[in-house]
Amino acid sequence: MATRFFKLNDLPIRVKIVLGQVLLIAIVSIFIYSYYPAQQKKIAVKAAHSKIESISNLFSIGVGIGMGEMDLVAVSEAMEWTKHDSSVFYISAIDTEGLEITSYNPDQRTLPEDLAQAPYNMPIENEEHLLYQKSHITYLGHNLGTLIIGYSLQGVYANINKLRVTTLYFCIALFTAGVILAIIIGSIITGNIRKLDYAIDSISSGMKNTRVHVKSNDEIGKVGEAFNQMLDILEESQSELVAHSELLKKQNRELNQFSYVVSHDLKAPLRAIFKLSEWIEEDLGHDIPEDVKANLHTLRGRVFRLEALINGLLEYSKIGRKDVSLENVDTCKLVNDIVDLHQPPSRIKINIQPDLPVFQTKKILLQQVFSNLIGNAIKYNNKPEGVINISVNGNNDYYRFIIEDNGMGISPAYHEKIFTIFQTLEARDQVEGTGIGLSIVKKSVEEVGGLVTVESEEEKGSKFIFTWPKVIKTGLN
Repeated sequence: MATRFFKLNDLPIRVKIVLGQVLLIAIVSIFIYSYYPAQQKKIAVKAAHSKIESISNLFSIGVGIGMGEMDLVAVSEAMEWTKHDSSVFYISAIDTEGLEITSYNPDQRTLPEDLAQAPYNMPIENEEHLLYQKSHITYLGHNLGTLIIGYSLQGVYANINKLRVTTLYFCIALFTAGVILAIIIGSIITGNIRKLDYAIDSISSGMKNTRVHVKSNDEIGKVGEAFNQMLDILEESQSELVAHSELLKKQNRELNQFSYVVSHDLKAPLRAIFKLSEWIEEDLGHDIPEDVKANLHTLRGRVFRLEALINGLLEYSKIGRKDVSLENVDTCKLVNDIVDLHQPPSRIKINIQPDLPVFQTKKILLQQVFSNLIGNAIKYNNKPEGVINISVNGNNDYYRFIIEDNGMGISPAYHEKIFTIFQTLEARDQVEGTGIGLSIVKKSVEEVGGLVTVESEEEKGSKFIFTWPKVIKTGLN
């Protein structure tokens, strides 16, 4: 069983909105927690460096004056002034000969070993967050010695840690409030969407008179209003469709009844007329005049024509009304059977492409098309050596069948007219026909979604081309 991976598109809109807002709030909270304490630490350390620089400068001035003027009181005052800052934990003033003039080291701290190699006026910090800086003691442009100041950053780091904890609490509170607010906003935004979704599900399940109860004036409200209007139109259209469907059923019943009447009540008198004409001819025997015999023969011909016309009308009326099932059709066998049924005269040669397709289709409709086209090609071929070629080509979706003959041909002016019901190009007394065959061809081909065309000129033969889908679409009768 295939595992279905998580897809964001599968989540409800409400969850997507909430997740988006929660993700945004989480990013903001993480940024605040990461950036704000670090930035404050950077500012505090920079301020501490500046303060050390100021202390060093002021102390260097005071000690420089005291050493330059040999005024030890000035040195003591500078020392006392510097010790007022509680962060200063170490002070040492050394003359150029290496003698310590004054010092302050209440905690007895040892100077870092790397301080001696460190450049002047460049503070260094150890692991205990203690800052050391050495600078020159100058007076009137003369270097009088070295000043070393130790400054503690532990208070700064303690405040930064407190700030980090406070920021963490703030971010947690911000994230919690953001999640709650995201859920509330998501519910407000998607509330109307859920109502719309519920209405769609209700309609899909067959519930009638369903409406979307959306009262907002935003885009969703407008969609809901349009949806309700669409439902009104659909229900009205459905009512009209039901009424038309009932009317169509009634008309079909009437048409079926009419077909029954035509098939039985009209054909019976025709058969009676035919038999009567035979009995009259038999009763008169050899004494029957030739003109009477010819009239009786014409009468029976008219009976045959009328019966063929009735059969054609019945076949034409059934197309589209009767559901035709799909069958596996061997087109080559189908065409050969139709040719055998028509019994073409020996002067007409029929060439059938051997690789005609075998496929699932509506056999009765395809049989009607081939039967009428092949029958016409035989009937209207006036050449001493008639030729009829039946072939196929096509594309991925359709077969393209071709029935081509060298018969009498059709003028381009009649290429559209021949597909109209009851239209014939030859007088019925010359060539027997009902004028329905090509109408049945056109209707049958179009019933399955195909197209029929003709290419022909007088006395140059005819080529009938019709397309037939390889797969019959659902819903085509």
